[in-house]
Amino acid sequence: MFCHRCGRPLREISPGGVEPEPQPAEVLPAETAALLDEVAAVPAPINFHNGSAVRVGFLAATIVQLAVTLAAAAGASILMPLMLFAGGFYSVFLYRRRTGEGVSIRNGARIGWMTGVFSFVIMTVLFTVGMAALAGSDQLLKAYKDSAANLGLPPDSADQMQKLLNDPGALALSIVLGLAIQFLFLTLLCSVGGAVGARLNPERKS
Repeated sequence: MFCHRCGRPLREISPGGVEPEPQPAEVLPAETAALLDEVAAVPAPINFHNGSAVRVGFLAATIVQLAVTLAAAAGASILMPLMLFAGGFYSVFLYRRRTGEGVSIRNGARIGWMTGVFSFVIMTVLFTVGMAALAGSDQLLKAYKDSAANLGLPPDSADQMQKLLNDPGALALSIVLGLAIQFLFLTLLCSVGGAVGARLNPERKS
């Protein structure tokens, strides 16, 4: 450590207890910082991998199905299209409120479409459970007669339903076609509601 002739220190000795001076923080170039800010500002894509969109769509669909069920029990099934439209509209409002992101018309339609898909799934599950519970009894035909009366269908529709129940092949085909039409009906109305919801409150971010 010291020269054996003159006593000069051969290397520096850091004084004990003294902390080294902090190194200056690395400063990012202005272009790099601007690029990072631009990437952070890009909203997440609207699809089933977006957790916020999924939660919002499912919540809105649950509320829609509850409202539709209550309306059907009160004999006001004619309000179902309006409720589906409102469900898509509400899903966009809820997504914007939870994420703070702007929603374009296209993304609004996507959020509404996701709400319609969840509404279809919930309605299909309820329909399947109801069919399973009423299968093999006269309660299914009675429930159909009650629904037909509430919807103002002709009286002979109950006889047609009876013939359909006696033909398993025709019944299966009618159920598949009915589900396909219902899927288009639900997703279309909810998508329109979502697009309108985004249009009335333009996106704040690109």
